[in-house]
Amino acid sequence: MIGNITTGRDFWGIVDYLLDPTKTPILIDTNLAGFDRCEMIAELKLCAEQNYRCQKPVKHISVAFAPEDGEQDYWTVKDVADKIREELGYGDNQFMVVRHDRIDPGHDRTHNHDHFHILINMIDFEGRRVRDSFERKKLEKILREKEIDHNLTLVPSSDQREYKAVSTGQVQRMMREIEEYQKQEREERPKVPYTIKIQSGIDLASHDNPSLSIFIARLQRLQIDPKFRIENNVVKGISYKLQNFQVRGCKLHNASLPKLLSHRVSFDPERDSDAISMANRDEIVELEPKLDVSWNMINIRNYIPKKMKQMLDQTFGERESHIAKEAQSETRTTIHTKPEPNSEQTKPKEQEWEIG
Repeated sequence: MIGNITTGRDFWGIVDYLLDPTKTPILIDTNLAGFDRCEMIAELKLCAEQNYRCQKPVKHISVAFAPEDGEQDYWTVKDVADKIREELGYGDNQFMVVRHDRIDPGHDRTHNHDHFHILINMIDFEGRRVRDSFERKKLEKILREKEIDHNLTLVPSSDQREYKAVSTGQVQRMMREIEEYQKQEREERPKVPYTIKIQSGIDLASHDNPSLSIFIARLQRLQIDPKFRIENNVVKGISYKLQNFQVRGCKLHNASLPKLLSHRVSFDPERDSDAISMANRDEIVELEPKLDVSWNMINIRNYIPKKMKQMLDQTFGERESHIAKEAQSETRTTIHTKPEPNSEQTKPKEQEWEIG
């Protein structure tokens, strides 16, 4: 299961969303006395007004089951929801548990999994605001326990994942492109999010714990431009740019400057300062041929979420997929060594789907 938690101000908006008839809502459980949305909202507001200092009394928790788990019955949903409320400290608060149908007009696609929502008034019946520190970590722990209790698919927690997850918007965009390509509604092949490409390039450039200068030069060979933030002659941060897309290192896995220096590369100010300056001036850092890298050395499939990978396999077959060559020559001409005849770099590779 995957859970998400948001906090807000307006009870009207969330109740209206949860009980929207187009989403085929099923009220699993509640302790509200109201019979319609107006009465429920009035009841929630009245309780929240006991604590005028709390500006955001609305807690919204959504939980999605894995597609492999199929349809879940009433008792499974209720048990998970009850455990979440109790363990997060909302046992003495107003709440509503609502299940939505898989066909959801509010999204651009039909869900392939069951999901439900929990609305909680953060102000309890005594007028106290429940403390919600570290609740996302607590929620992950609860979901892992319930996955075992109900024999559901075990989902890695955030601290167990090797890479930061691709955003929901990126996943939905790519899956929509795949579906349109399958239906021949688009001619252009689906594209992998730039964050995945940059992450895979960083991993390749740092695979043998090189110096920062070599790391910079390798990224440049992959058409990834590292840019360093310097304050008072001290390097403070790093960002990465591929074509017209730029992202800060802290948004990627072990790619921020502190993480790079502690886990991925070695840094010597005297040795690497010139390379840093050259990178910031868009100048090419020299690299020994034996240390060169290329996109052909990356299997991008290892970075693709499972459900996207399954759709790609159905569309293009279960074969290796590599970065499109045009991505290597989009922005500038770089210094490349001439590959040896019949080497791996000169062998043509069949492209199943585009990464550009």
